[in-house]
Amino acid sequence: MKKALILYATAGIGHKKASMAVKEAFDEMKLDGVEVTLADALDYTNAFFKWAYLKMYLFMVNKLPTLWGFSYYLTDNFYVNILVSKLRRLNNWINSRKLKKYLIETKPDVIISTHFFASEVISDMKEMGLISSKLVTIVTDYRLHSWWICDFTDVYIVAGEDAREDLIRWKVQDPRIKVLGIPIEPVFSKKYDKSKILRDAGLKEGIFTVLVIGGGFGVGPIEEIVKAIGNSSKPIQIITICGHNEDLVKKIEVLRQSMKADIKVVGFVNNVYEYMEAADILISKSGGITVSESLAKELPLVVLAPIIGQETRNCDYLIKHGAAVRIGKASELREVVEYLASNPERMAALREGIRAIKKPMAAFDVAKLSIDICKT
Repeated sequence: MKKALILYATAGIGHKKASMAVKEAFDEMKLDGVEVTLADALDYTNAFFKWAYLKMYLFMVNKLPTLWGFSYYLTDNFYVNILVSKLRRLNNWINSRKLKKYLIETKPDVIISTHFFASEVISDMKEMGLISSKLVTIVTDYRLHSWWICDFTDVYIVAGEDAREDLIRWKVQDPRIKVLGIPIEPVFSKKYDKSKILRDAGLKEGIFTVLVIGGGFGVGPIEEIVKAIGNSSKPIQIITICGHNEDLVKKIEVLRQSMKADIKVVGFVNNVYEYMEAADILISKSGGITVSESLAKELPLVVLAPIIGQETRNCDYLIKHGAAVRIGKASELREVVEYLASNPERMAALREGIRAIKKPMAAFDVAKLSIDICKT
């Protein structure tokens, strides 16, 4: 019996969703002789560390985005990383006593990590000879930050050639790098009945449909987006997903009363894939998972207000490959949406760019590779 452990850290929804996607792929594959466990690495730290890990991240990206961006790029510098990484890894080591104990006791054959916190702890344990598990690290953005570098990672999974080149610049040997994509739930690789989805949402067929997503925590200028496009001169309809932000749901419900466009507003949902199937474009930040999901559905992305750092790098990757449109402020949205709604040639070009870089089967490819490396 081979034991595979999938670890994530609840610092944003994306890392967890990538892990769940790999778990679902394992479940669909029904591999004999493979036992798969999914866990949050932060559950095996002390309560304050777990609380602070998420709260500090959300506070920085929501309240101090410029400072977050500055620290992101600063710590990605080779020399700064040498100084900072030792302190960070010491802090992680001190606060992961229960995680180390769990790994030593369970002895997984392979550990699939979707967050650098877990990868760093596991890499240090491997270096010290405490465990012999194979370590697969999945980078959940389209470019690489230095925090993902762990000497005892056996295989890095990256989204594209740009991230592969980033790893090589950090002296990671090419055979340890696999360009498989960012794992997303298998449902995003399947087709659904667009007409039925629109009817069930109380929307109309044949109307240009705009999907607005604020991520799992409902962050970003969602109100400004709806205000900007809700009274468009072109016939459009809007689906707004607010995540766990219940206050935002209430605000959009009030706002929709004064808008010309039909607006469907929901909170956190488990069927984002259906709304992506029904939409013509997506307006969102450029988080790694959201990008990968939209690529799988061949849904053109209009990027507004990406988080400085990982999301601006994701956006740059999409623009480079002709797979998205980036705008600077919400006031520009109406013109862009109206242009896309009336230019099928531009929409076709965006979808062509998407098809060149999408990797919808990444979760299955990661699951297969993870079992294969246990045999070496």
